[in-house]
Amino acid sequence: MNNELFHDKDIFLEDYKQMNRSFKIYVYPHRRNDPFANVLLPVDFEPGGNYASESYFKKALMKSHFITKDPAKADLFFLPFSITRLRHDPRVGVGGIQDFIRDYILNISRKYPFWNRTGGADHFYAACHSIGRSAMEKSEEVKFNAIQVVCSSSYFLSGYIAHKDVSLPQIWPRQGDPPNLASSKR
Repeated sequence: MNNELFHDKDIFLEDYKQMNRSFKIYVYPHRRNDPFANVLLPVDFEPGGNYASESYFKKALMKSHFITKDPAKADLFFLPFSITRLRHDPRVGVGGIQDFIRDYILNISRKYPFWNRTGGADHFYAACHSIGRSAMEKSEEVKFNAIQVVCSSSYFLSGYIAHKDVSLPQIWPRQGDPPNLASSKR
């Protein structure tokens, strides 16, 4: 009998329960009157389109019991910018995302000590839009250290680093009733 941790469901379950009780995430705070609240705070509408996973992830995370207001208790730090919302913001757009991310990281690293302790290795962000892969080009510490939560993970796509990045299932909410197709015809 193999008694290693990952082969014993009872040990795994106890570890999972402990993680569920103690794991904490600090989200860098932003106010509703922040000029970029639209890209930093969760959306207050029902997300749609093929990049909705990013918005749903942030909305669910912000309501979860994992969030802490005390950064000293945090295991991870969430960078709340939205690549999709940045892309559609006329002040930023596709061409300005790299500069926005660079400036954002510079600002939090000056205002808070947490980024500097690990070079961002205990930080994460969601990037479901394909532009997310190139958004970190001017922020190498983010690119190589921070955890990227992506909707399209692949060893073959540039920007995905298998030992640190994670995949988020992509959902695409659609209007109306779902098609009634047999699985063989999908």
